[in-house]
Amino acid sequence: MRLCGGLLVALSVAGMAPARGQTAPSETPRWVGHFTVLAGNTAIGALTGGLLQKLRGGSFKDGFARGALGGAVIYGAKRVVVQRFWGAGLLGRELDAVGVSLVRNASEARPSFSRMFLPVGPLPFRANLDLAHGVRVQPQLDLSAAGWLLYGLYETRLTPDVGQSLSSGAMVFHADRRLILDQGRPISGFTASRSIFASDPLALTGGETWGLVLAHERVHVLQQDFVLTAWSQPLAELALGRLPGGRAVSRYVAVDALDWVVGTVKVIVSGSVNYDRNFPTELEAYFLTGK
Repeated sequence: MRLCGGLLVALSVAGMAPARGQTAPSETPRWVGHFTVLAGNTAIGALTGGLLQKLRGGSFKDGFARGALGGAVIYGAKRVVVQRFWGAGLLGRELDAVGVSLVRNASEARPSFSRMFLPVGPLPFRANLDLAHGVRVQPQLDLSAAGWLLYGLYETRLTPDVGQSLSSGAMVFHADRRLILDQGRPISGFTASRSIFASDPLALTGGETWGLVLAHERVHVLQQDFVLTAWSQPLAELALGRLPGGRAVSRYVAVDALDWVVGTVKVIVSGSVNYDRNFPTELEAYFLTGK
């Protein structure tokens, strides 16, 4: 179960076989772990809001304080998406969107609830709500998510799971009677641009369950939502704004440029789409799913 960059590489699907067991991390009091995750999300939200607002000529203190609030909401949303009730992923993702929007508005020195960037369930669209001038809705195509959605539908060895997609608030595909391979190694699943790709539920071994795999990957969906809304899209808007017609494009299309760059560099350097399980995003997902 991994957080994946935005580039399809060296990923194949194998016949059903046992997945390798995974070693659980050292025992740590749960409250310490939750405090660490809360502090980490709060700090990331605070620094994002403070630094970006300061770079725009605003107040670091204002951006920091309101970004911290957004980060705390994001932590709460991640607690929700790992729950096992139907719709936990959808509910948690929309709650997360509120937290991410608070960070984004803080970074741009806007009122905290002036705009909301809400994903439209598992579809590759976002509804950008302008609440500062009444209620104005601007639909926006998530270009990266659309690309991976098309890949999942085109790949005959993958099957879309409509029920789990609605419950997760993100597209879910599973390999048909197969395990997904990364560099020849079986993995339980990965998340690419807010779409979840998992091995066949009947192929999972080593303590993995279908619910555990999806809960883990839903955390990665929220991590990627943050990168898109808080960092990638503002950078893309800045770049596109210098091009003819760029502002119109950025109004209707969300460009996850940062994910593309990071994913491409990751593949070039390591040859893999996966992050090591000791990478911070992986540690967070493992902890929140109880491993």
